[in-house]
Amino acid sequence: MQKNNFQPNPLTGLYWRIAAIFSLLLIITGIAYIYITIQTSRIHYEEVNQLLNRKIATHIAEQSNPYENGKINKALLEETFHKLMAINPSLEVYLLDIDGNIISYYAPNKKIILEKISLDPIKRFILTGGTEYTTGDDPRHPGQKKVFSAAPVLRDHIITGYIYAVLTSEEYDAVLKLLSRNYLIKIGIKSIVLTLLATLIIGLILIRIITKNYRNVFEVMQRFKEGDLSARVNVRSKGDVKQLADIYNQMADILTENINKVNAIEMLRRELIANISHDLKTPVSVIQGYAETLQMKQLTLTDSDRNRYINTILQNSRKLEKLVNELFELSKLEANQVEPKKEPFSISELANDMNNKYQLIAKEKNITLETYLSKDLPPVYADVSLIERVMQNLIDNAIKFTPEGGHVKIKTLRYDHHVEIIITDSGIGIPENEKEKIFTRNYRTTDNFIDLKDSAGLGLTIAKKILELHHSSLQLTSTEKSGSSFSFSLPVYKIN
Repeated sequence: MQKNNFQPNPLTGLYWRIAAIFSLLLIITGIAYIYITIQTSRIHYEEVNQLLNRKIATHIAEQSNPYENGKINKALLEETFHKLMAINPSLEVYLLDIDGNIISYYAPNKKIILEKISLDPIKRFILTGGTEYTTGDDPRHPGQKKVFSAAPVLRDHIITGYIYAVLTSEEYDAVLKLLSRNYLIKIGIKSIVLTLLATLIIGLILIRIITKNYRNVFEVMQRFKEGDLSARVNVRSKGDVKQLADIYNQMADILTENINKVNAIEMLRRELIANISHDLKTPVSVIQGYAETLQMKQLTLTDSDRNRYINTILQNSRKLEKLVNELFELSKLEANQVEPKKEPFSISELANDMNNKYQLIAKEKNITLETYLSKDLPPVYADVSLIERVMQNLIDNAIKFTPEGGHVKIKTLRYDHHVEIIITDSGIGIPENEKEKIFTRNYRTTDNFIDLKDSAGLGLTIAKKILELHHSSLQLTSTEKSGSSFSFSLPVYKIN
């Protein structure tokens, strides 16, 4: 097998991919942590700021009178608001009517965009006394929310408006952003970066340890790919890695077994081709030789010689036909293209038919062919044509390997659930060291007094394959020089 020198790129390995993903997650987690920390710190500071300054609007409402002669004194209000902002520059103070419209205000640069403030947060603030974190509209930045202090403006004990003091002005926001950036740099360099770096190092070490077994699995797979069919994974740990290793080992065992089977089949195929080539060569050579003789001597041959030549050609043609048919039959059996058509039939009738069929052939060799059948045999359940083929091959072999004056017997024995068929001969027998080879293709006995030119050695192989389709087996009992006995069993047909 050609060796594959491919080496995987370490940067694309499992460890580095997990490490990259882990590092990316750490970076994202670090950024999220910094953002959440800053936002939480900002909200916490605003909550503290609001709680400490929750009564500012109440003091403004108590110490200033926005009305003079029933009208709002804007100049007086602006002066009051200006004094307050001088003390606390982060304030932006607004006077609202009962609908939330801005009547008067004091804010840096005199710029506001909203003309009306939502009163829901203000009423909730007044109801809770400012003890809960509450944000309201920012008149200078629509859509933004700011912490505030609020108080009602009373006239004759009737609410005529509200003091709305934003605690974080625009200038305050600018300073806060600057401080936040500085804070981000500090915690990013001093704490977050160090924490993430330490976590990254520890995480990479742990990932390295965890993926070690996976690397072992991949290395073994690579060895198997390069042709080392004995490469197996030995993992002591439990869990997913152990399961992966077991699955790979099972798969490798199956592949190795299949490869060995393919190699064995390939070896048998080569042997078969070599043996069949020899078997084909004999009848073809005989046919060709006699045909050429007939052609060359057609004017000088006597009628008896011509008939003898023609008979010889016909005999070898039949041998050739039989060989081709056996090869075709065996190939279909080995390719699982034969499906038995099982049906109940009488094994006694089949045995008698086979006896009658071979009587003439047996007499020509001066061999006694006898049948011994048990009484009242029940029908068996099998494919009658395939079982006939099995008996035909066994009787062929029995007559072929039995010398003149010998005998061949066909017996049946009944048991509770099956019937046993036995074919016994008084032939040459099979040596003990050759019994394991008897069912292989192209088997040849070593005895030389029997003419085996008519046999391609496929009969027993075909019989064995047919019986395997019937979930049965072909049994052999043989003693050298004393004959052989082949037997097989078929199930008794049961009527439901």
